Amino acid sequence: MRIRNKMNIMEDLPRDFGVEDLLHLSEIHTLQAIGKTPENNIRIIAGLLGVTPSATSQVITRLTRRGLVKKVRGLRNEKEVALELTEKGQVAFRNHEEVHARMYEMVAGRVGPLNDKERDLINRIFSAFESVYDQRITELTQGQESRHRERS
Repeated sequence: MRIRNKMNIMEDLPRDFGVEDLLHLSEIHTLQAIGKTPENNIRIIAGLLGVTPSATSQVITRLTRRGLVKKVRGLRNEKEVALELTEKGQVAFRNHEEVHARMYEMVAGRVGPLNDKERDLINRIFSAFESVYDQRITELTQGQESRHRERS
């Protein structure tokens, strides 16, 4: 819980990534997903981030208004909208990549070297956490939907 609470605090603290606007983690991670996924759309970005397309769309709307992302129609077909980083978005993206590299070095320095077996174990642990959270989210959302139907 301590780690989760600290992550919540970090999520609420906007920070400077070299553009005039301060960005929240949800915004910079959306930029990161767009920057690392050239053939994308809102659904693909939402899937990468593990959030709903609606939530992703809201963040992308803010980023578009602030000149960090542009929507491009017709790369594959006229209906689909792809997302690209603007020049300003690319600056934030590159600065965020540098922050990630520094954080990774700090964590790796504190953990020390890991062999392949240890890395596999850590991956299994995090995958198990993600799977349990996915299951719990499904249970909670289905429970809310059925309670809503019962009231209607």
